[in-house]
Amino acid sequence: MRMEQCVERADEERDCAANHSRHDADGDPSAVGRGREGLFSRSFIGLLITQFLGAMNDNMFRWLIVPIGNERWGSESAALVLSLGAVMLVLPFLLWAAPAGWLADRFPKHRVIFGCKVLEIVCMAAGVAAILSGNVYVMLAVLFFMGSQSALFGPSKYGSIPEIVRPERIAAANGLVGMTTIAAIVAGTVLGGLLYDWTKPLGQTHWWLSAAALVGTAAAGTATALLIRPLRAANEHRAFVWNFARETWRDLSSLFRLRPLFWAAVGSAMFWSVAGLFQLNADRFAANPLQLKERADVGWVLTAPVVGLGLGNLLAGLISRRRIEMGIVPLAALGMAFNCAALYFVPAGDGTLSSTAFKLSAAWLFLLGLSAGAYDVPLLAFLQYRSPIRLRGGILAVTSMLAFTGTIAASGVFWLLNGVLNLSAATIFLLSAVGTAAVAVVSCRWLLRELVRFLFQCLCVLIYRVRVEGIEHVPARGGVLLVSNHVTWIDGPLLVLHVPRRIRMVAYADYFDRWWLRWLGYLAEIIPIRPGRRQVVEAIRTARDTLRQGCAVGVFPEGSITRDGRLQPFQPGFLAMIGDTGAPVVPVYLDGLWGSIFSFDGGRFFWKLPRRWRYPVTVRFGPPIAGPTDPEQVRAAVLALAGEAARVE
Repeated sequence: MRMEQCVERADEERDCAANHSRHDADGDPSAVGRGREGLFSRSFIGLLITQFLGAMNDNMFRWLIVPIGNERWGSESAALVLSLGAVMLVLPFLLWAAPAGWLADRFPKHRVIFGCKVLEIVCMAAGVAAILSGNVYVMLAVLFFMGSQSALFGPSKYGSIPEIVRPERIAAANGLVGMTTIAAIVAGTVLGGLLYDWTKPLGQTHWWLSAAALVGTAAAGTATALLIRPLRAANEHRAFVWNFARETWRDLSSLFRLRPLFWAAVGSAMFWSVAGLFQLNADRFAANPLQLKERADVGWVLTAPVVGLGLGNLLAGLISRRRIEMGIVPLAALGMAFNCAALYFVPAGDGTLSSTAFKLSAAWLFLLGLSAGAYDVPLLAFLQYRSPIRLRGGILAVTSMLAFTGTIAASGVFWLLNGVLNLSAATIFLLSAVGTAAVAVVSCRWLLRELVRFLFQCLCVLIYRVRVEGIEHVPARGGVLLVSNHVTWIDGPLLVLHVPRRIRMVAYADYFDRWWLRWLGYLAEIIPIRPGRRQVVEAIRTARDTLRQGCAVGVFPEGSITRDGRLQPFQPGFLAMIGDTGAPVVPVYLDGLWGSIFSFDGGRFFWKLPRRWRYPVTVRFGPPIAGPTDPEQVRAAVLALAGEAARVE
């Protein structure tokens, strides 16, 4: 497989220099904005709290003025006020994609975030004045400006994540951001309703409560924005273009040229489309077939997918602790399709929360939200990490624009299915299942390698309890040769699964003589080695070319699996793989595998009972060795790692 196809398959790791030739034209990604911090750093916690308070304030103000608008205009205008409230928050993401991307690229993102929070204080003060004026149009105008502030804030918020946290923590960071955003929306909705109750009629009674809550929350978010450490501007020479439509088209064209990023953005937009459709349809589903009439009871139906969405974000982040797990995407899409189909078969309810229909619906809606939340996190993390630094702000801005376009499109689709075709809510869920299943099939096709890898990772977690040490010794980019001891049949998969970048393993071709093993070898991009001088030379040349292209190669220089648990002499062929590539050698020691069913302990492979379940294994990496000339030098480094393991035991 050509190295360019690694990008087309949307692998999340920047392990191949060839994959980044298009990006590097815009500047070395490592030169600006490579994060080095963890999830508990001051900067990331500051960003997390800041975005939480901002999302909460948006929704608190929205759900305060919507009932005030209903009071002013009358109950017959309730649907209009509700729709206008949604439009005022969504429209800015479509209008201001160009300036939002320009701000995120042109200026340090921490300054843009702080500036947006200052603007939020002004907007909230104006919002209180609008409530006191009693003019609904002015209130909606302020809501539009709040949406504009959020639209300008978004690309800098998401773009700062890869500039703050380490690459292997980007997905987990997005999971936390997604979960806290959902929590903020729920909290803002509840608090907005409470503020309305405390200040009615018309928000005029005890209006200072609204002022304290809205302006105080904005001020608190401004203060927490100061926790974010200074970041560098990604493209300080980017010119401002007044023609927003042309600039947005330019950013869309850049996104389209980076095809893996484009499909990730389309996938994310699909998530927002489906989420919008589900939200609209869940309300109707509560009325029929569940027969719920009390608004509080309907609220539980709407809450179930929201809670699932937040937990799905968190779950995807936890699973992606070490790398961006794109294999989650097709599984999550399948989960969405299954749960949508399950909702079609829910029986009619009796209008109570104790009915079987309600309990089944709540469970399926919760699992639907869980799948949807897990689906979106890897896509966002992939977009942030793989976007060229100098274009990242613009790409994230048009990604948000596509997402909110999908939300608006979902409203149109719902109107067509419900208002024109008069389909039931259950039937709409079934049609959604068909559409989502199609997305799942396509994502399985394009992310097949990542899906298989993730399934193997899940299997490995069930069998082994793996601890990784010294992973910082493995370079994040550029060619590197990983040299390991060979204890079991699964040593290669263990290395592939626990190094946060793509590795091409060198393996005997005879191991892949069966069709299904050949298929796995193809997916894993195995470098096959066959007996015979000519075949060995060809394998060495392939490995050397792979290193020269900036990828990682793994090899077991002992030549065979140990029969006694001891480290055997190293064959010198791996030195020829390095050649003139300049790639360092990273020694690896697999500790604890001797005695497992895949080792030769007891004089046989496989046919023995495991000594314990979740067998404890340690994968230990040593410091890189530059330009080794003697195989014993590398073997000694592996033995030193074995000595460290013995001392720990």
